[in-house]
Amino acid sequence: MPHPGAEAVIAGLGEPPVGRLTGSNPTELHVEAAMLAIEDSGIDKHDIDGLMTSGTFLNDNIRHHMIIGEHLGLHCKTFCDTLRTGGQSYLNGVQIAKWAVETGQCKAVLLLRGDNILTGVPKGTGLKAYIDYGAHPLEFEVPFGITVPGVYAMVAQRHMHEFGTTSEQLAAIAVACRKHASMNPKAFKREPITIADVLESPMVSTPLRLLDCSPICDGAGALLITSLERARDLKTKPVRILGTGQAQSYYHLAHLARATGARAEDKARFGLTRTVQSVAAEQAFGRAGVKPSDIDVAELYDSFTITVLLQLEDLGYCAKGEGGAFAAGGRLELGGELPVNTHGGLLSFGSSGGINHIIEAARQMRGEGGERQVPNAQLALATNVSAVASNHSIAILGRD
Repeated sequence: MPHPGAEAVIAGLGEPPVGRLTGSNPTELHVEAAMLAIEDSGIDKHDIDGLMTSGTFLNDNIRHHMIIGEHLGLHCKTFCDTLRTGGQSYLNGVQIAKWAVETGQCKAVLLLRGDNILTGVPKGTGLKAYIDYGAHPLEFEVPFGITVPGVYAMVAQRHMHEFGTTSEQLAAIAVACRKHASMNPKAFKREPITIADVLESPMVSTPLRLLDCSPICDGAGALLITSLERARDLKTKPVRILGTGQAQSYYHLAHLARATGARAEDKARFGLTRTVQSVAAEQAFGRAGVKPSDIDVAELYDSFTITVLLQLEDLGYCAKGEGGAFAAGGRLELGGELPVNTHGGLLSFGSSGGINHIIEAARQMRGEGGERQVPNAQLALATNVSAVASNHSIAILGRD
């Protein structure tokens, strides 16, 4: 049962620099982000009794949250966890934190992410180390040469085959993200690009080119979640968590493509180009009592351009197969029908984790976007995705 009068809100944001942070380590990055969120909110850190961290790709310590709690001096917590669902972890964490606050389990929850996957991977080991350290242990597919870009490339190829989607349409997504990153002094990649630039960039895995793929970088982020009543006595404007949702499918491409084990009606609904994000979206929009067209700004997880295109369809912004046309013509840029990834997204802000999508959504609701602020934005959507676009979490945020 909900705690009487409790409504969970985001009350603090922490976002250190991202990029090539030579000499950084994940613990320092977690702590820096946490201290920024604590300072931003103005909360007494001893009121924080919930802590969730994402661990790191290079450190598989299942008690990672205890280590970070020690560094922060958080003595007694009533809820802790180390989240291990990849890029989907952070909105998953928001949903858990919301439950903890609204049931009275916690007064305030700190959700953290920090990693140095650009400078921390041993030199010369590259993608192999990334996989060996547990990012994508696809034991039935990796031995045959599949890579993470290769998996998403297969999804993109299937979408092109089924619906006639073009590389130019995918490129429009990368261009929109870079345009917004050019307005964000914290972004990793800020040099403006054109569709031609994307199409002329090196091929990574057909049809995905270098600029269709998010660059890995070091970075961190933090969210402080507490009750609306408590937040109104803190420093910054609270951001309401109006609705959340999540859904997971398969990890291996072969099972995902066939919807293995699904009921007959679900085999038609899900597959390589039809994700279970539609289920998470039904939850989030239903709980928030709004519809896709009500959203003013969307921060969509963008590991690859195809990841965004699939979400535009599965979130209900266009019919299946029409994502390419929807993304074209500047519709996703500031001033367009649906501004997407106003901080630059993983594609340009930098692939430092999906927590930055939530931070940007909250920043937009606080009216702090600066040059990239969406005028009079009242509702924001944030998504996190991991695995083969098969692990989804969503939150709809609003102004207080």
